[in-house]
Amino acid sequence: MITRFIVCSMTNLFMKPTVIKNSLLTLACQLILICCINMAAAQKVQYSRENVFINNPNHLQLATNIGGKHHLLILNDNENPDIFIFNSELELQQKVRLDFKFPERSVVSIIPFGNFYYLYIRPVLSQKHLLWKIDSNGNFVDYTDLFRKLLVSQSPNIKLGFQLISYQDHLWMVYHTDLENNEKNTVVMAQTDSLLNVLFTNRVIYDFKRDEEKLQKEVLIFGKYLLALKSGRSGISLELVKIDLATGLAITNTFSSSGYFYSQSAISINSKDSSITVSALLTEPRSTRDPKQFVFVSRLNKSLFEEVPFTILKSQFKKNAGTGFLIVDSQSQWMRFRIRGEQRNNAAVSNNISLYQDLTMADNNANVINDVNRMLQKTELSIEPAEPWNAFQGIRFSLLDKGLNIVNDSLVPNTKDSYTIKADQFIRFAVNSKEYMLLGQQFVKKSSGLLMVYANDTKQLMYTDLKVNDRNDYLLSKSQVIAQEGIIIPYTHKLEAGLIKITIAR
Repeated sequence: MITRFIVCSMTNLFMKPTVIKNSLLTLACQLILICCINMAAAQKVQYSRENVFINNPNHLQLATNIGGKHHLLILNDNENPDIFIFNSELELQQKVRLDFKFPERSVVSIIPFGNFYYLYIRPVLSQKHLLWKIDSNGNFVDYTDLFRKLLVSQSPNIKLGFQLISYQDHLWMVYHTDLENNEKNTVVMAQTDSLLNVLFTNRVIYDFKRDEEKLQKEVLIFGKYLLALKSGRSGISLELVKIDLATGLAITNTFSSSGYFYSQSAISINSKDSSITVSALLTEPRSTRDPKQFVFVSRLNKSLFEEVPFTILKSQFKKNAGTGFLIVDSQSQWMRFRIRGEQRNNAAVSNNISLYQDLTMADNNANVINDVNRMLQKTELSIEPAEPWNAFQGIRFSLLDKGLNIVNDSLVPNTKDSYTIKADQFIRFAVNSKEYMLLGQQFVKKSSGLLMVYANDTKQLMYTDLKVNDRNDYLLSKSQVIAQEGIIIPYTHKLEAGLIKITIAR
């Protein structure tokens, strides 16, 4: 049983022609999903005109829609980085070589703006931080010294690293501080100018008992509020905190179970009404070798009051299902849950903050984002324990309505005899206020594919087996959304790489 409290404070798969020798259940599932494919919306798949030679790079990065161009970055240890520049039609225009050696064992990130982007490099086990500004034509300027000054100005406060975020033509540094305070958590947002001088700093403080609670997720809506999701009481309670960035006013909603443990918790924001969906995996107390696991879902309004009573989905992992994907009202982000063994001590999060655009906020940087509530920058990083799992367990896809009732549900058995859906290779994105999900597929003879899943206007889950070249390895984790159009995905084939653009019909 779960209770909740409100308080306020000021703080389908279309198979390739392969051998089909599965059960009648598998065949029936395929037939259902093929019918859904026939009704799916049209998509345009476009490849780059030519591949480029990459020779097994240590890092491959993508910067999209930079002044209408797309940059594919190839980074090899102790070598000069190469940038391959493609135009909007994915035609290769030029190759640029950067004037420095890429350090070994480095962390890399791309911070995109409308007509340029920053390439940030941090060598592991080093105090160095490198920052380069690169425009759409590949012209580059070393900003390392300017960035070093910014770090010096903030270093007395930075405790657990930082994030660099682009928003409205400004670079923001976001980080946590005040870690010696066992009762509070502090998030600092520092806005910089074109020379990386700090223009404005905002500090948000909320209740956080470090000895009793674990921070599961933070979502930042610039100019509005911060959402923080915490677990407490040894994992049997879940609390969502919403803090107003201007006033510091905080409201919370707490869910407490009768001994069941929360894990894999998530926050999803509805793109139309800004309602908030909180979800988590619930695991019964360890009384048997295989404890039962369920999915908890609650839908809250802006004031964190439940719009409908929360629900417990008890059938997500039945019939050999090992992974469950679900979406609420077709407007919230897809959520994934994976069945595991012991859940009590598996929760771990990084210092990363997810960033959304609020529908009431104007955005002058239209090249970065003009979708309502679409994630600006994919900064989530879930740290999962190295625990073996069965890649060939079934995958369940579920669509819930606003009342949190399952209105459409499909179980796809995974079988290595014919195909496998790679449940750990997926990307979520939004186009024209509709949420989509792409998953990797592996067919026999080591051929690859892409499956697109979304909910249509008649509350049906649609499955589209995209007609892609099955020789390529599609790097979904490196893909980037093109606002109001679709998504661009880099791919590799042997020692070559290229780009594929999937445009969603309006």
